[in-house]
Amino acid sequence: MKQIVPELSRTAAKELVDEQRKEYRFIGSERRIPGLILWEYDLTTGELRQAPMKKELQLTIDGRLNKNNKVEAGQFCLYVQAINQENAMRKVRSMLRRKTIRNKLLKQDNNG
Repeated sequence: MKQIVPELSRTAAKELVDEQRKEYRFIGSERRIPGLILWEYDLTTGELRQAPMKKELQLTIDGRLNKNNKVEAGQFCLYVQAINQENAMRKVRSMLRRKTIRNKLLKQDNNG
């Protein structure tokens, strides 16, 4: 009887896992609120800046254009939507006070 999936050696399995880590992973999505700016707070440096966004256009079968904005999420970064930098910093501080957010940040290996 033939095996459908061949068995992998330890080195081949390790290479496969390393390749999968390099691939793009979906972390989450957030609905864009018109009039607000997406801010990125880097936990390692403590820097707050506008998140770099990549805009994509897709042509549908109907002939309409779909617009998608994507952010390349950095590791150890928090993302908030706010009107200006002061409000974004206020929202980041309130997020860091929450126990659930702190637990997610400290246990990175369980987060996808």
